[in-house]
Amino acid sequence: MNVPHMEHSPCADSVLMTPQGRKKVAWQPNPLALLLAQVFFMIPVLFAMDRMTPLVFLAAGLINLFGIAGLSLRRFIKLVLPLSTLSFGLFFMNLLFPAEGINGLERAIAVFLRSFALISLSSGYILSVSPYDIIRALMQNWGLNYRLGFSLFAGWNTIPLLKRDIELAQKAQEIRSASAVRAKKGGISRLTRLPVTILSGAILHGERLSLSMAGRGLEETGERTFFHRVPWTGKDSLYVAGIGLAALLVWLALIRLGIFVFELG
Repeated sequence: MNVPHMEHSPCADSVLMTPQGRKKVAWQPNPLALLLAQVFFMIPVLFAMDRMTPLVFLAAGLINLFGIAGLSLRRFIKLVLPLSTLSFGLFFMNLLFPAEGINGLERAIAVFLRSFALISLSSGYILSVSPYDIIRALMQNWGLNYRLGFSLFAGWNTIPLLKRDIELAQKAQEIRSASAVRAKKGGISRLTRLPVTILSGAILHGERLSLSMAGRGLEETGERTFFHRVPWTGKDSLYVAGIGLAALLVWLALIRLGIFVFELG
């Protein structure tokens, strides 16, 4: 059956406009292919307790994200900077309270680099792909159940709705408790009123979701039609195989040179 207005994800071959106004074709990997590539870079870092391994795979992962996935540097910095406080916390914890018989500074640096690399690679992936494309790819390429996929869609769309409900409830409370006297007397009720309002809004959104799922006939398990396709192409297979092989060879080289230090902890 031919479906009109069929759209393709920007993760496939897409048409971009150059500054000179000329069109060029740029390939971007399938979100699942990009996920596998990032996992290949993150696995050696997860088991490493040295300085060089996290730096090598962090550089490779960022080159992959900025060069192939088109990650925005500004968005990446805005997300990684606050998350990196966890890495600094681990650094000072290992530096100030080292285990007996362990060089605190060396271990603190290794822990910092490992945690920072994992945070940067995972955060960069999240910013590089659309959550909707990930869900579509899971359903179309990896056979994710349609009911679960639609629930993920609806759950992601519910986040801004709940945020709006919280803002409206807070503004309503500010109007009701304009005077300082009423604010003091109604302090406890203000603390309980907001969660009740948000919970009632979440229940309402859940009821709408169930009705929408029933209206779309998601009880049926047959093949479904997608207006937005996220295809897995031969380029994606070559991309994943190439990244996996390159990561493995680099990892083996680090082990052979005695640079890689294994520790799971």
